[in-house]
Amino acid sequence: MDNFMDNRWILRGIALLVTLLLFMSVNLVPQSSSSGLGDIPFVNNKELVRDVPVTPIYDQRNLIVTGIPKSVSVQLDGPNSIVKTAEMKKDFEVYLDLTSYALGTYDVPLKIRNISDKIKATIKPRTVRVTINEKIEKAVSVKVVYLNEKNIKHGYKAENALVKPGSVTIIGSSNEVSQVAYARVYVDVTDANQTFSQVLPVKLYNNRGTLLSVYTQPKKVEVTVPIVSESANYPITLVQTGTLMEGLKLSSLTSKVNAVKIYASKDWLDKFKGPIEVPVDLSSINQSGTYEVNIPTPDGAFRVDPSTINIDVSFDEEIEKSFSNIPINLVGEDDQLTYKFLKPSTGKLVVTAKGFKEDLDAIKASDLQITAKVNGLDPGTRDVALSITGPKGVMYSLEFDKISTEIADKKSAQTEPDENSNEGDVGQSSN
Repeated sequence: MDNFMDNRWILRGIALLVTLLLFMSVNLVPQSSSSGLGDIPFVNNKELVRDVPVTPIYDQRNLIVTGIPKSVSVQLDGPNSIVKTAEMKKDFEVYLDLTSYALGTYDVPLKIRNISDKIKATIKPRTVRVTINEKIEKAVSVKVVYLNEKNIKHGYKAENALVKPGSVTIIGSSNEVSQVAYARVYVDVTDANQTFSQVLPVKLYNNRGTLLSVYTQPKKVEVTVPIVSESANYPITLVQTGTLMEGLKLSSLTSKVNAVKIYASKDWLDKFKGPIEVPVDLSSINQSGTYEVNIPTPDGAFRVDPSTINIDVSFDEEIEKSFSNIPINLVGEDDQLTYKFLKPSTGKLVVTAKGFKEDLDAIKASDLQITAKVNGLDPGTRDVALSITGPKGVMYSLEFDKISTEIADKKSAQTEPDENSNEGDVGQSSN
């Protein structure tokens, strides 16, 4: 024995073997979760792998199967290094093959694949009881039910909800689908004072109101709840404000909208009689056309709808109209003098009237009076200022501001021949 231990080659061999065992233990198992003999690669080990998903194999398009577990546990028994690797990678698969089964209820064994043949795998549970039925699909409309509707903020109410999509497809066996009577979505509207949207689950019920556990597609729908205040329609009245720009006359002020909706509390609506006065500032409008104006919200109301309307504004613009051959009347003539028009020689002028068509159309030539005051003028050629009068609301202008007239003494006119007696007309006298 002493000779055996003294042999250095034997000792070197033992040391090399121990070194190899340690090397394999460290490198063949990346992460060791236990200690002792179980860490040695050539020693068998057992590990329980939990939450291993189950893959069902069947015609999912036409069949529906109940009783399939989402996951199971698998016990692995084999060489330590191989078991550790399988536990870490979890690249094996537990499956349930139902391809050879007809409709009905069966106890079917779970199977495992993609695992080393050096490992003994035990699935827990080994079998599962499943029921195979023909898949039935049925569309069911979704109705929204408001919860705590009495607790909506004062003065508001919830109108009919909008659901997207408006129906869901229920999927299950003929027995499950036949039990579904209606689908509901419940929305809590406590303290709601504005429109809101939520994504909520769909619940299915039978005729007795019992909640059913049947698959739906989709499982949730989007619900939009319109929250509005109490409302009523009231007429509107257009009220002119501001001063029209010079040269404009309002012809018409209208709107195709004759009523708007007011949102307010019920008490307020019961008291308000209307109409709503809509101010139109004409000082900011300089031509006919369509304009947008705001609808004021009455004191105490929440809002009006619409908040703006279009109005049609029509203006009459000033135009000019000429009146020809209006005679010039001389005022203040002296009986001892004669008066002869030099410019204009006819003693008549053109009067230009500027105003709105309606006013101009009402004027007649006889309504216009052109006067020239000649009182106190001595004989000779004189320029005389003119004035004109006519119906009010119109501006008048003459082609001449003054006329030229020749004034002569009657006695000298009788002794001297009048060589130019036919050159001009004597103006109409006011005396």
